[in-house]
Amino acid sequence: MKIGAFMGSPHKSGNTAILLNKFLKGVNDNHKVTIENIFLQEYKISPCMACNYCKREGECIQKDDMVKLYDVFKQSDILVFATPIYWWSMSAQLKTFIDRTYALEEKDRKGKKAYLLMTYGGAMPNSGPELTEKMFKDIFDYVGIELLGVYGVCTDENVPVKDNTLALEEIYKIGKELI
Repeated sequence: MKIGAFMGSPHKSGNTAILLNKFLKGVNDNHKVTIENIFLQEYKISPCMACNYCKREGECIQKDDMVKLYDVFKQSDILVFATPIYWWSMSAQLKTFIDRTYALEEKDRKGKKAYLLMTYGGAMPNSGPELTEKMFKDIFDYVGIELLGVYGVCTDENVPVKDNTLALEEIYKIGKELI
């Protein structure tokens, strides 16, 4: 079993990274898996140009770091997407990555499973977490990916994830029971 984890925060040791790493620890401590943990900020990924070259030729015309990430995506049985919520949506790093997966063929996406992790500063109704969850559900429905679950942590009470014992226990348990 292979897991591809795509961390969308620009902060390698921030709230989203801590949440993702605890989730992956739960998975790794309890299952024989290979985990590819991708920190998207470290990759040079240009935005999709909407040229449809990929649909005509079977590959993206852009030859940036996304070429490596296509392989991780294709080879993973479970995809984990972790993002902070910025301005009612996922991070730019993750959105750029998601947009570029348009170049993949149906067989490369269909039948995969995914989990979504989010951190956010505001918990008001119809704010970023709900909108981001809906966006991912719609994308996954469209491309044939099964969403296994969603977990989000609000940090608006000045409680960083590293100090949120309940969230860390819950996300470890979710990772432990993922497979």
